[in-house]
Amino acid sequence: MATKTTDKMNTASSKSKNKNTAKTVRKAKQKTSRRGRNEGTIYLRSDGRWCAMVTLGIADSGRRIRKSIYGSTRAEVAVKMTSLLGEKLKGGHASVTNDSLQTLMHEWLMTFKRAEVSARTFERTVSTAEKHIYPHIGELKLDEITPNIIQSVLNKMLLSGYALPSVRKVKFLLNQFFTYTRSCKFIRDNPVSECIVKSTKEHKEQKEEKYKAIPIEIRGLFLAAISEDELMKPLCMIQMFAGLRIGEALALKWKDINFDAGVINIDNAVTIVPETDETGKIIRRRTVISDTKTAASVREVPMPETLKTALTEWHNIRWALGRKVNISLVDANDLVFGTNKGKLRTYYGIKTMFDRLMKKSGLSRYKLHFHSLRHTYSSMLFESHENPKVIQMLLGHKDVTTTIKTYNSVDRSYFKQAVDKLDAKFERHQQNNTTNLKKCT
Repeated sequence: MATKTTDKMNTASSKSKNKNTAKTVRKAKQKTSRRGRNEGTIYLRSDGRWCAMVTLGIADSGRRIRKSIYGSTRAEVAVKMTSLLGEKLKGGHASVTNDSLQTLMHEWLMTFKRAEVSARTFERTVSTAEKHIYPHIGELKLDEITPNIIQSVLNKMLLSGYALPSVRKVKFLLNQFFTYTRSCKFIRDNPVSECIVKSTKEHKEQKEEKYKAIPIEIRGLFLAAISEDELMKPLCMIQMFAGLRIGEALALKWKDINFDAGVINIDNAVTIVPETDETGKIIRRRTVISDTKTAASVREVPMPETLKTALTEWHNIRWALGRKVNISLVDANDLVFGTNKGKLRTYYGIKTMFDRLMKKSGLSRYKLHFHSLRHTYSSMLFESHENPKVIQMLLGHKDVTTTIKTYNSVDRSYFKQAVDKLDAKFERHQQNNTTNLKKCT
């Protein structure tokens, strides 16, 4: 009798243990099955192992050649996956295929490109393929696609009014894909290598910049308009007088602002991260705080007194509001421009508020954009004859060329001032020559 009871207890204990183990796995899956950046289609199995499915190519029969990768941790699978994809690019896994370009490009995007870039970049890449590539040549077989066909697609985009960067982006994506298919022995030659994206007269006449700096004659009006809004005033001024990107401004915490030293430390930014299912379809988008755009974006920016005063006033407003609603709004880790509940604001919400304020103040006809404020910052520095290298570092650009080409939107009145200085210098030179000549005689 005792033996039976013991057996029952052991059985119950075993079942309970298995149940708890399964429960633990389920909880782990719920918490960690979401893919991390650069980790492709990695997921957690019910048995507790991590797994990834990689497509290596297409067999002669048309069947996809797939390989499953397993590991005890997500990181282990990610390493194995990267290694296998690297081997894949060296060729030898697949033969010539009869699949369409769209089928193969989708496979390439899902198994290789997805693991190579950020979620946001991957979303834009898929969008480019779906909008500009699949509708035109998606149904063609690889051996049917010639340089003339690719060139025709690019030319049609140019003639339809697409900006040069957009057309070059399509060419770049196609070139990456055909480089990959050539490495996999799907094709002999890359048809994109002979294609050219050439600017037309219309493109040459396009505006050099999408977002212009605020014209000098209305800068005073703009400052007067934002001064009427408690939130817009410090948020706009931190972009206009410190050159922050809107994402960098929204990610700021009070610990990042050193009022004593008069500097702002920038090492984070708000970004929108899309989440996709196993087919690449976007299921949701999250607004999160992540690293800055580039390593060069991590920087320390001095505050002019005008900005320092505005941020001090904003700090006092947030402190008073926090006391009123009995929540923290000005502690070190609190968001400088968070909601009244201390939550993260979205770019789209801020843009709506900005556009509404511009309309109310009568400045909407100037078509100002949030990014116009950052351009204004760079323009004012150029107008002050600041060294471009210094401006580059203040703006957080990776390359000074970007600073000069993209942000040098100096008001044209300063061109005349610069030339006038040549006249003044020449006059002084002439006067010195005249004086020296008199002394000699």
